[in-house]
Amino acid sequence: MNYRKLIVLPLAVLLVGCAPQTQSSQSAASQSTTITSKASDNSSKQSKSKTANQSDSSTKAQSSRSTTAGQSKAAGTSSSTSASNSTAATRLTTLNQQLTKALGSQILVPKKDGLASGSAKLNMRYQGDNQNYTVKYSVGQQAKPFNNTAVADETAYATVTKTTYPSANTAAKQVGYRDNKSAAGLPTVALGHQITAHIDSGAGQRYIIWNEGRWSLTVHTNMMHNDAGIALAKQAVNTFETVYLPAPQSVGAITFEAISSGGLDQVIQWQSGKVVYKVSARDTTTAIKMAASMQ
Repeated sequence: MNYRKLIVLPLAVLLVGCAPQTQSSQSAASQSTTITSKASDNSSKQSKSKTANQSDSSTKAQSSRSTTAGQSKAAGTSSSTSASNSTAATRLTTLNQQLTKALGSQILVPKKDGLASGSAKLNMRYQGDNQNYTVKYSVGQQAKPFNNTAVADETAYATVTKTTYPSANTAAKQVGYRDNKSAAGLPTVALGHQITAHIDSGAGQRYIIWNEGRWSLTVHTNMMHNDAGIALAKQAVNTFETVYLPAPQSVGAITFEAISSGGLDQVIQWQSGKVVYKVSARDTTTAIKMAASMQ
């Protein structure tokens, strides 16, 4: 009997039995590694997704806060503007009430102050009685009591005057109405809206003259600033297409200075019976707004 073969045979059987277990163990380990890797990948993807969602939520929240802040700021600005307009309207209304109490409820007063800014610091002072008076409008460092003596030191941006004459005929003559027919034969210029003005020149001065209804209108300039005069005349024509002045009983006259000296040289006046009302201002727009709102 060959003992060497008998020893080798069991040993071979033993090795064969062990080999599959090692491969199975390696396979299990490999599968475990793969599962662990996938779990790690899934966890990483979930973490990234969660981070992205959090970032998106944060961005949306910031956008929402920004929008809300913008809306809040806009609302605050709108409220501030409304409050400012309300204060300005209340200021003029209060002063007008005190003026009509002093001069009588039958007087005409502007319902608009004609200002672009500073209405809350509007001041008013008058002289005269209900037949003849002048009301001075100014903007001070602060709003002062009606007819306060300190207002006399402020520079007026506009005045409203009422003058009573012995007769309507006399009053009409004081207005300074000029019929455009008197300028026949003079050079003309088209102002738009089918209105033609005449140009009266002399001594370096130029007057652009036309009529609208019972109103005569004159824009004064000089030869060196002729374009400015024509531009102002066209602007006035456009304005009076939508803004309506009080209807004169007989006549009314408007005189605008294209090259203003800085004084109250933008003038609108009209006759009503024996009375002549006159609005004088530093600015044409101010004069128009105030005259058109007279009630």
